[in-house]
Amino acid sequence: MLSRTRDNGVSAAKRGTWEDRALLWISFSYAAGIAVYAMLPDEPSWQAVSVVFCAVTGLALLRSRTRGVTPLVLFVLAFCAGGALSSIRTAYVAAPRLADEMTVDLTGFVLERADRLNGTRLLVSVETVNEHSLQDVVFPTRVRVRVPATTAAVIGDKVQFRARLFPPSGPVMPGGYDFSFRAYFSQIGATGFSFGVPDVKDHGGISVRLQIAAYVQSIRDKLAARIKADLADAPEAALAVALLVGDRGAISEHQQDNLRAAGLAHILAISGLHMALFAGGTYGAFLFFLSLFPALSLRMPTHKLAAVCALMAAAFYLLISGGSIATQRSFLMIALVFLGVLTGRRGLTLRSVALAALFLLTLAPERLFYPGFQMSFAAVICLVAVYETWREQAERTSLKSVSQTGWKRRFLRSTGRWLLGLFVTALVAGIATGIIAAHHFGRVAPFGIVGNMLGMPVFSLLVMPMGVLAFVLMPFGLSSLPLAVMAFGLNVLLNIAQFVAELDGGSGAIGQLTTFEMLALVAAVFAVFLLRGRSRLLAAVPLALGAGLVWASPSPDVHIAASGYRIAARDAGGTLKWTGRGGSFQTESWYQAEGVPPHQIKSHKTKSPQLHCDDLGCVVKAYARSEQARPTSSPAKPLLIATPRTLDALYQDCRYADLIVSDLIVSGNCSAPIVLDKSVRQVRGAISLWLSAETRELLTTRSGGNVADRPHEDQVRTEVVRIEFAVDESPRAWHRQGDVTRASLK
Repeated sequence: MLSRTRDNGVSAAKRGTWEDRALLWISFSYAAGIAVYAMLPDEPSWQAVSVVFCAVTGLALLRSRTRGVTPLVLFVLAFCAGGALSSIRTAYVAAPRLADEMTVDLTGFVLERADRLNGTRLLVSVETVNEHSLQDVVFPTRVRVRVPATTAAVIGDKVQFRARLFPPSGPVMPGGYDFSFRAYFSQIGATGFSFGVPDVKDHGGISVRLQIAAYVQSIRDKLAARIKADLADAPEAALAVALLVGDRGAISEHQQDNLRAAGLAHILAISGLHMALFAGGTYGAFLFFLSLFPALSLRMPTHKLAAVCALMAAAFYLLISGGSIATQRSFLMIALVFLGVLTGRRGLTLRSVALAALFLLTLAPERLFYPGFQMSFAAVICLVAVYETWREQAERTSLKSVSQTGWKRRFLRSTGRWLLGLFVTALVAGIATGIIAAHHFGRVAPFGIVGNMLGMPVFSLLVMPMGVLAFVLMPFGLSSLPLAVMAFGLNVLLNIAQFVAELDGGSGAIGQLTTFEMLALVAAVFAVFLLRGRSRLLAAVPLALGAGLVWASPSPDVHIAASGYRIAARDAGGTLKWTGRGGSFQTESWYQAEGVPPHQIKSHKTKSPQLHCDDLGCVVKAYARSEQARPTSSPAKPLLIATPRTLDALYQDCRYADLIVSDLIVSGNCSAPIVLDKSVRQVRGAISLWLSAETRELLTTRSGGNVADRPHEDQVRTEVVRIEFAVDESPRAWHRQGDVTRASLK
């Protein structure tokens, strides 16, 4: 009898897990379909994928008539829908892209303007190229160019300029940041810089959509200018503009680094807390205002009227804040909350999270791979799951009953619960987003809980309320005082971030997790927070898998850029050393994956005797990480990497080097075991290599060449045991070579 009761309890828990969170599981399956599509070795036909999806849907409908719809059927449908929609989206956004770098004369309309401390960029919708209309030639419809900071052009203006353009750059390293992916789905076919300030031209008219975008941007610019004027360009002004208007361009790198190290960088992404304070404040203020009129409040549903006003305020905040992915998610969820007020249902549930995710992914499936989307939804899923569990436990134990104790005890209890909630929020969100941050940025915030416990009370109780009040009073010219109080709170917040960052000392740079390591660890976190009862023990499986992958996945020993002569290779002590010009995004990405803090990168510059250069090129000595464990009496011979710049140097290096890296085209009779010339790197992109000092079969990329006749020494050699390219041999749509050449424009 006892075992039967226990079995019934387990089955009831399983049914509850499915029934309460069915839409969330379906959204996971939908996302899995998108992810599997992106990992396919070759681009599928969108027509074939659509036919498969229609066939699966038809079979599911036939089956549902006799056996009903089971969870497995829904999972399969969602998975196929995600893959089919991704394929259709890829085909739909396809646009011309540059194949060669070129200098052209362009006219077009400004779609976006981004002002940063390191320069100004314009996204331009091209109308003519070299005085030819796009209807007459094949050319990218959108280009992104860096322009002088004195450029006056804003969104909606027609501009004319001469520019040097390049094809969108690919991944900086295998598995690293991939601008070409974002550029493809944004239909950006070229990037570059302008020669001088673009001229603003008169235009007969622009589209309604661009008119709306220009009007919204003008409001944002006026609000930002008003905030800066009221704060007299104080150091906190840039942060206030970022929080209220969504423009983070003026925030200094030092401030951003401190906020990241303190685990407070999430306040820069206008998300749930910002939207809740803005819309929630509007709801409370309007409800209070209506309560001042008893005759009105007794006859009308004032809470519903307040909810409508809060929805309008949330929509306004969405527009003026720039509409990032986190803001869109927050708006959708807050809208569902207030729709719940209008319909008498609870809105903040995992169902609302799943609906928001499905909506955003249906509009643009590629968002699944953006860090903002992943971190935003990972945090909110775990947080809502935790607080739903708390609410259920409170209902079962009647913790929500009104206490009859004195006000002091009630105050202390409420304060304790608030502090506990703040601690749990920081812990849960830190765990959920920390894994994803380690994958994309190679760092975590080890003292993030300290930073959030100290900083979030200031942010929640002082900074954002004063910011909302400043917005309300700004039309009346009374925003100076709340903005001054907000600036004071921001100053306290920045001091807290500075304090916590000094505790960090660079320990947050842990190296980059691979995609599969990140997926396994995130799955373990979701299992802990979303499953119930003993089912949570299943989290041990992905946790063990993720930990095993991390332990068994050493960092590359050599990094090679997709073009040029920038290389990073380990020295005899196992330290990664870089060559070429410093301060590049490429080099920063390599050391981010290595787990080296940014301020230490300069000390990793390659020097003699590891590097030898002359006018004809350079030779770099590369060692395996495992070389550190070898006896010093029998060191391995290093891998010789040659970077010849002339044909004469190439002839010599082919005889003696183990690896050739060059922007030249190398003939097939080069005897070097591995040749990475222009023809290879232009197609396959950046390269990473893993080395070993053990005796093994020689890995080579050359089918020709007389490798057997190369000089041989009776010494253990460092050999290449694994090569990874940033671009697959059968490139996907976003990595394929462009179709616009200099010849095609003539």
